Amino acid sequence: MSTDVCFVRSLAHVAIKADDLDKTVAFYERVLGLRRVPRPPFPFPGAWLGRDDGDAIVHLYGGERAREEGGGFARGTGRVDHVSFWARGYLAQCERLQRHGLPYRDQRPPETTLAQLFVYDPNGVLLELTYDLRDEPGAPAAARGGELRFDPSLYAQFASPPR
Repeated sequence: MSTDVCFVRSLAHVAIKADDLDKTVAFYERVLGLRRVPRPPFPFPGAWLGRDDGDAIVHLYGGERAREEGGGFARGTGRVDHVSFWARGYLAQCERLQRHGLPYRDQRPPETTLAQLFVYDPNGVLLELTYDLRDEPGAPAAARGGELRFDPSLYAQFASPPR
């Protein structure tokens, strides 16, 4: 596949902040029939839940990572940390984000072949674009990091022209 193509392939997972990780895992297992699946050794508590084929479709964050800036826990949809899409065209996507002047964070989950680009949408919803580096020729092996803050003014460029 050409590296100048970038597109979203499918939904990868939804990440949820859990103030009681054990209770949340039990709910997803007992009520929705999901089960724990392998999770990279991130330096914070969490669990990945999925189907029998092993695909993780719900990522749960626990501990301090689940807290809001003020130290408390969000309620309702404020618990959704981010929405993740499987994608292709890592290099083209980085160029596109830079061309639009949008800050993004590049990271690598430990002990995987994955690369993740995080960017906000115009509503402040955090999006994760997940790439398998085995399918991304020319992509750097190491993450470039970066500070990621939502700045609504950056999204005026996407406003529809007046009618």
